[in-house]
Amino acid sequence: MKSTVKSILRSADELLSDKTSSHIAKRKDSSVVPRPDGEKQKLLVDCTYIYSTNINTGIQRVVRNIIYHIDKYVTMNDMELVVVALVNGTFIKIDKEKIQSYKPLSKSSNILQRIKRKAELYWASFNQIERLHEGDILLMLDSSWYLNVWQSISYAKEKGVTVIGVTYDLIPISHPQFCDETLGSVFDKWYGLSMHYFDGYLSISKSVMENLKGYLVGQGADIDSYSFDYFTLGSDFDQATPEKIMPRTKLRSIYKDRGSIYLTVSTIEPRKNHRVVFQAMKKLWKDGVDISWVIVGREGWRVEELLKEMKNHKEYGKRFWIFNDLDDEGLRYCYRHSKALIFPSIIEGYGLPIIESLYYGLPVLASDTPIHREVGKDNIDYFNIDNSEPLERILTTIENDTRELHTVDMGSISIPTWDESARELLEKSIHLADINNSKR
Repeated sequence: MKSTVKSILRSADELLSDKTSSHIAKRKDSSVVPRPDGEKQKLLVDCTYIYSTNINTGIQRVVRNIIYHIDKYVTMNDMELVVVALVNGTFIKIDKEKIQSYKPLSKSSNILQRIKRKAELYWASFNQIERLHEGDILLMLDSSWYLNVWQSISYAKEKGVTVIGVTYDLIPISHPQFCDETLGSVFDKWYGLSMHYFDGYLSISKSVMENLKGYLVGQGADIDSYSFDYFTLGSDFDQATPEKIMPRTKLRSIYKDRGSIYLTVSTIEPRKNHRVVFQAMKKLWKDGVDISWVIVGREGWRVEELLKEMKNHKEYGKRFWIFNDLDDEGLRYCYRHSKALIFPSIIEGYGLPIIESLYYGLPVLASDTPIHREVGKDNIDYFNIDNSEPLERILTTIENDTRELHTVDMGSISIPTWDESARELLEKSIHLADINNSKR
């Protein structure tokens, strides 16, 4: 049902874009327009996908926190923050309050809201067009890969706007076996088009930045024509969400009488490697070890068999739980009350749950990968994921008190906040724009 709705909405996007973009383009002046006196330079931030879908996975949490924290730094730089949707070759201003907070909805309500918001955006594209001027900056922060945004980006370039893309990872290209079967070709097409329009790229880690450079070179790009940099993601949660709100009763009851609860935070999909943890947990439960496991993450693709096996296990609902729609209050509660985070991912662009766990003082057991080493450094423990035995041994020794978890010394490590991340992102966006403007 969910995949069917996605396909229908994507087909509608393509059909309506084909029919309306050319019509709207005839009414627009595509010439460069200098900024009028007294009008501030705009930082236009793409939030097309998050606005219409209302999901709360890793990228959407990044977008929400950046939007909340970056506003004051934009004002300090005498600029104007404009949250936008890119539809039919136009830019539509979105109320940033609808981006900053996440409200869980039922599946049916979420589908209805998605349809309603898409219809509103298409209607607005005929009437409510945001004006662009030379020197404005467009930051492609959202996950817009499936969306027909290129008419809007082309229009922005014609107006003299600097366009900067944010890269979270290239996993659909480098590891297509772990992704939706169409996503690899979608990424190839998206980055192929980006080379014609983008002036620079910002990545969420140094590793991703270097991977991106290598990929673009392989596509025949002259990377000296672009500017590259990376910024650090934050670790605290959206401060617009008050911590005094209590998480759901079921969650509190799970943590009330159980001491050894291990947490995994991520979308349930093959590359996140939940199976290796499940195998380890089954072995420990069979051996009589009193250990529990909580998964926080929406259900992704290619995991139907695993999910069926998990939910049919006798410990499901007793020592093992899955939460697909937990809000920030609930996730914060898990970080604060779990014994450790287990993050077994095979490949990542960053590994946001690692840095979030460190912020809340939660010890981390992570798969031994280069990006996890870059993020976690010497502050966490690592394990091999060739099979489940290394994790089984670590958990057994921890529960037998023959090994201690790597405790987080909050006074000796520097953990970035979203406030710092937003400031860094803005500074580097402005720097890339200045480089681009100096080339003109």
